[in-house]
Amino acid sequence: MIVGLQITKNKDKFNKLLSLLNPNTFKDISFIHISDHKSLIRNFKNLDVLVCYGINPDLFSYRSDRLKWIHIGAAGVEDSLFDEIINSKVVITNAKGINSKSVAEFVLSQILYFSKRFSECLDFKNHRDWNQWKIAKKTTQLSESTLGIIGYGQIGKEITKLAKSFGMKVIATRRLQKIKESKTTVDLLLPMSDIDIILKESDYISLACPLTPITKNMINKKSFKLMKNSAVFINTSRGGIVNELDLINALKKKEIQGAALDVFSSEPLDKTSELFNLENVFLSPHISGNFSRYQEIMMRQFGDMLSRFIDNKSFKNRVCKKRLY
Repeated sequence: MIVGLQITKNKDKFNKLLSLLNPNTFKDISFIHISDHKSLIRNFKNLDVLVCYGINPDLFSYRSDRLKWIHIGAAGVEDSLFDEIINSKVVITNAKGINSKSVAEFVLSQILYFSKRFSECLDFKNHRDWNQWKIAKKTTQLSESTLGIIGYGQIGKEITKLAKSFGMKVIATRRLQKIKESKTTVDLLLPMSDIDIILKESDYISLACPLTPITKNMINKKSFKLMKNSAVFINTSRGGIVNELDLINALKKKEIQGAALDVFSSEPLDKTSELFNLENVFLSPHISGNFSRYQEIMMRQFGDMLSRFIDNKSFKNRVCKKRLY
């Protein structure tokens, strides 16, 4: 079996990452360093398995019938789910789960940024104007706040754990939920058809669902009008789930208090974007799911999956080609 790893251009780094796999477990497997797209094109027809961060139709066309499995080393796979790959027999998996805690920590930091008025504290440092009570009277306690989570998967569950440690009420929705119910981990779990309850009742709204044809532009002008004027909207998922123009207009009109955005409809975010000029916005360059040991943990996760593949066991993180996540 031949496994191609398109995970880094650097050969030394490749060898370091490869060393994380147990060599005794994979004695009969050859691992090939795929440094770039040209290297992938040269080697693709000989690969049984490919590990990469994304694939496109042109590159996919160079495969042979040997290819059985592509592992995407990220949670989001929407750009790699084109017709040719969906209609093929190639199994697609992703790295869902390895950055759940990282994203959850980032979401809670964004909530704290707004609830404790950190931007105004920074203004105090810059302008040296002692405005203690002006800031203090606007701060809020998380234990008196409601967090709404749209997408109650692994990331949504990790966000809930942290939010509950602050005493927050948490309501959430997920695509496969059929009924309204309370659970030990979340105060209220709702079907997607009841998403308006999340929008109306939440002080903080966190997007944690994948981008699919169903969720594209799901959050729009109507959604922002349903939110409280004091609500903070948080997106660490995908920019395409939100109509960005509608969001900008809602922020300008103060229909919501503010937004914390880590992802955007087009990335990198255009330097001329109006978002840079809005004082009620916290911006970050798509970093919520990243951390220094990401590739190391991704490789260990892949190693576990490869062992199951060899033993013909069922996969975790298999992407459903019908649901597109």
